[in-house]
Amino acid sequence: MEISFSVPDYLQRLLVSSQKGMEGIAQELADILSIPILIADPLLNQIVSIWDKEGAKIEYIETAINGLNQEVQEPVSCVISAAEELIKGVCMEIHVDGRVRGYVIAVNDKSRFPLELSEILQFASTLCSMEIQNTLTMKQEKQKLREVFLYDLLYGNIKKREDIISYGQIWGWDFQQAHTAVVFSLKDFDYFSDDRHLIDLLFYMIEKAMLDRRQRPISIRKRGEIILIYPSSPEGGTDHHSEIKEFVSLIMYLSKSHHLSVRIAAGIGRRRMLPEEIHRSYQEAKVAYELGLLLNISVPFFSSLGLERILYNHDLHDLKEYYEHTLGELEKYDLEHESDLMSSLSIFAANQFDLTKTAEGMYVHRNTLRYRFKKIEEILGEKLDDMNIRLNIIAALKIKQLGKI
Repeated sequence: MEISFSVPDYLQRLLVSSQKGMEGIAQELADILSIPILIADPLLNQIVSIWDKEGAKIEYIETAINGLNQEVQEPVSCVISAAEELIKGVCMEIHVDGRVRGYVIAVNDKSRFPLELSEILQFASTLCSMEIQNTLTMKQEKQKLREVFLYDLLYGNIKKREDIISYGQIWGWDFQQAHTAVVFSLKDFDYFSDDRHLIDLLFYMIEKAMLDRRQRPISIRKRGEIILIYPSSPEGGTDHHSEIKEFVSLIMYLSKSHHLSVRIAAGIGRRRMLPEEIHRSYQEAKVAYELGLLLNISVPFFSSLGLERILYNHDLHDLKEYYEHTLGELEKYDLEHESDLMSSLSIFAANQFDLTKTAEGMYVHRNTLRYRFKKIEEILGEKLDDMNIRLNIIAALKIKQLGKI
């Protein structure tokens, strides 16, 4: 007994259209359903649009948060804005390797949709996932070569300037420009959690933001860290400093929608004119990142860190001895007498040893502070109006702030 199967016409049409990539799939899907079709990336940015309305923006997808790593079999609702109008849509997630890699969206303002629509969107989603998988495979091969070069560049393994410049030209990078290393890191990164997906999201955000600026991103992932080599013209100066600060702030802002901003920290190295010195900028960016966390600086530049960067890399034993010699007796006195003279001195130093500002900031009378500082002078055996003593106190307080004791 012969068994015959009939393949729906729309499946054949979509399968043939997939030879033209996601643009072909979206166009054929729009023709089959006679409604506008959008394909978006995980950040809801449009990849393909088969719609005559300009400026359409995907506002909300029902499973954008709780759908991660879950194969969704049924379409869900979403909202699109176009020409100051909110329009409902029907959305199907695109999954690759158990992760949401994008969305197929049918612009349809009806509250219900037939079963056939669900099947068509599911098939279109599968074709898109295959297309993304093929693209990812090709990218991964190219990425391996790119990563080997960037690792060698960041760790100073390529000594000849000509080699760096010629290798960079393969990927369209101009290493005859000045560059600055910027480190983005995910605090408390856990490799065996969903943090790997969050790093991928952050990496995508950074690369897209660079492309939006018409710049080819020079970036690499390293466990919970992303290193960006940011280009600038030789005359960059303070404008370059402001540009990088604005870029880092933009990434922090974009990450808010994915609840990432509270976990992201950054560090910026010094601008290097020569490509063979980029590895130094990377090491500086890592130091700036660490100090930014310790000192609570949102966008820390290595060039703006003075005494802190010297103390950070100094011998730990020396730092402890220096602190003990400078403020050890005062700390011991506070402990024995349950006083808080160290806190008063810290605030005094933070206010550039200005008695009036310190009194106003602490809501304490000037005479009360004078008494405290006289007591501190007796304990330390030094005068607080001596510039060298003040410098010693500032350095000792920095050592404590950096967690070196």
